[in-house]
Amino acid sequence: MVKITEELLQKADQILNFSDGVIMPDGDYILIEEKGHLQTMMELLPYPEKEIWKMIPENDSALFWMIEKTGCVLTDYNSTVGMAMTPEQKEVFDALVKHGIVSAEYFDITKQRQKMREQGK
Repeated sequence: MVKITEELLQKADQILNFSDGVIMPDGDYILIEEKGHLQTMMELLPYPEKEIWKMIPENDSALFWMIEKTGCVLTDYNSTVGMAMTPEQKEVFDALVKHGIVSAEYFDITKQRQKMREQGK
């Protein structure tokens, strides 16, 4: 996990796939290295992966379910996906966009998650 600083952002082009990451609710940034976004978020929960798979409803998107449970925002070069951002996440996202690391395209899935919860009742 790293804190996004102006100095780091200026070196980002030297870091392979710097745009692929997870912004934690507190603004820390986890670079996706070998595992994908889903695996990275699973490691944030205090359960074994097998147990997490059992918790995810069959009719749901595992990725979106994990975003909701962890509060993380997922970034890659073309788009960013998450729910309503914390001020710390927004600050990191804006800095990544400003430096051309990720596009300004943000998919807020808050309403989609709300519908999923309502359907589950």
